[in-house]
Amino acid sequence: MDRETGPSLEERARFCLRCGAALAWRREPGDDRPRRACPACGWMFYDNPRPCVGALIVREGKVLLARRAKEPYLGWWDIPGGFMEAGETPEEALAREVLEETGLRARAFRLLAIFPDTYGAEGAPTLNLHYLVEVDAGEPCPQSDVADLRWFGPDELPREIAFANGRQALDLWARQARGAQGGA
Repeated sequence: MDRETGPSLEERARFCLRCGAALAWRREPGDDRPRRACPACGWMFYDNPRPCVGALIVREGKVLLARRAKEPYLGWWDIPGGFMEAGETPEEALAREVLEETGLRARAFRLLAIFPDTYGAEGAPTLNLHYLVEVDAGEPCPQSDVADLRWFGPDELPREIAFANGRQALDLWARQARGAQGGA
């Protein structure tokens, strides 16, 4: 259990989704970790990560960040993005999230990096796909769960970045941007 996020979903799972029996911890041969399993029907609980997307929208050497209008990380800066919906491709999820949060239409995507992380007080595991995203012309306008939008250069990034994966993606972008400018 992580002291900052609380017990994982796997730690909180108590009953079988198939038959309703109480789950017990079990380690399968060849598996390096114990998992919740049903002693009655054999069903195994896997706390798989939820796929998320992040859009690094860059214009004139600056990246667009969104100030969060709700928890977790209320008031902190974040990369526009969110959870993928069932049946969406990463590009479809990016287009939806960019429009929902900035009012801009995304038109081109290039994968930057993938990072594991956790979300919320329950510590739900996430798999975060960060893309460099081109958008149509126009000014961004805060939408949905966004309090503010602002452009930041690679040496102007705020300290309060929501989620470790967001910080990792921004640090990678900043290093690449400084390198492209001939910096260290």
